[in-house]
Amino acid sequence: MPNLLNRPASRILLPLLFAVTLAFGQNNAPLPILCGNEVFDHILKNRYPELHSAFQSGFEENLNRPPVAGDRSPKTIRVVVHVVWNSPEENLADSIILNQIAVLNEDYNRQNADTANLRPPFLPVAGNPQVNFELAEIKRVQTSALFELDLFGSSILANLKTGSEGGSDARDPNQYLNIWICKIQPISFGGVTVGQILGLAFPPNNLGNWPPDTGAPTPEQDGVVLDYRVVGRNNPNPIAVPDGTGNLVVRGRTATHEVGHYLGLRHIWGDGGVLGLPNDCNQSDGIDDTPFANAQSAFDCDITRNTCSKIEPFYSTDMPDLIENYMDYSSEACMNMFTQGQASLIQNVLDGPRKSLVQTSSSPAPVAEAALPVLFPNPARGGRTVLSLPAGLHPAVIELIGPDGRIVRRLPAAEFSGKTERQIALDTQHLAPSWYAVRVQMPDRVWVERLLVP
Repeated sequence: MPNLLNRPASRILLPLLFAVTLAFGQNNAPLPILCGNEVFDHILKNRYPELHSAFQSGFEENLNRPPVAGDRSPKTIRVVVHVVWNSPEENLADSIILNQIAVLNEDYNRQNADTANLRPPFLPVAGNPQVNFELAEIKRVQTSALFELDLFGSSILANLKTGSEGGSDARDPNQYLNIWICKIQPISFGGVTVGQILGLAFPPNNLGNWPPDTGAPTPEQDGVVLDYRVVGRNNPNPIAVPDGTGNLVVRGRTATHEVGHYLGLRHIWGDGGVLGLPNDCNQSDGIDDTPFANAQSAFDCDITRNTCSKIEPFYSTDMPDLIENYMDYSSEACMNMFTQGQASLIQNVLDGPRKSLVQTSSSPAPVAEAALPVLFPNPARGGRTVLSLPAGLHPAVIELIGPDGRIVRRLPAAEFSGKTERQIALDTQHLAPSWYAVRVQMPDRVWVERLLVP
């Protein structure tokens, strides 16, 4: 889309406190689709116009940040997953969480198998953000608390992120991407259910030119929230399509979408067209190579959709809506790409406001992780890799988990508890080339490392 700075101010919808996905409806009527992005942008502009202007300047600075020379190598972010559960079905199995991490790694490295489904006109702009996600910890909290977004209050699921209120405290949000998984309660007015949030995320909130004390959430609330029913490709818990015609296709792309917000991306339709906000096909997400659209997709895969019949300056022709993009609300069955412009913005965010997340070879290991297993070589070589266990670590089980979340191999404690060398060879010669996960269950935590089998 045309550069954000070249658009009249009245035509720009700006970065928000956070982004959430909503499905609104009432009674038995089909549920129209809205996003909390638009809801809270509307509130923000009406109640806090100075803060709204600060978000505009912050987004423009980040969008136009000059690339750091030579710093477009893959970046790694460590992830802490908090499973905050009430009913047993909400306490998702490790295999589902590992599968979700695998989906993120595929989608953010353009290694997802469905890249082949991208329509030819968009192949030249397909981008690779080159972001790797490393699962550092799974924290489980059983609770009696309920988690509901109050549209008219100031709390944004803060109790989910507060241990004393039945949630789970964040692990250092400057060093880790915290992802909370819970049952997000439906939104109700007067006893009538009108919507269901699927996920929410905060974009970067620490750009240098933002004013102090802007009312943004505390650092401890930074991260991503997902409803337990939309996590992973192997999730057994269904969630209904908003129009009542069946169940949503769940392939782990809600996390891809929300992490996109966390890393600075907005919806590709520019967040207009609802709640009295204009969308005359001039609203922009600030990315040149995402075509204009006048609203989000309706959780479908309509390849004929072209909601803005106009010449796109970037493409020099009229383009259909980019339903394959992760930042639309199309069905997860047809989402398969970021654009090069989106990938560049993600890299700018990781070079700027979220730089502290990026793990490098010189990054000091946290003290709590000093005595953890080591997997080498990785990628596996010669049909094997070796897992080295530090002295004093006594795991209950070691598992090798496939890209589909299924356990490929399990080594009970009895098979290695008597070994003095504390090195366990893992045979990979009969495994199909792909990413796998090595999972070590310890008494007080779970250690997981990605393993590439070439």
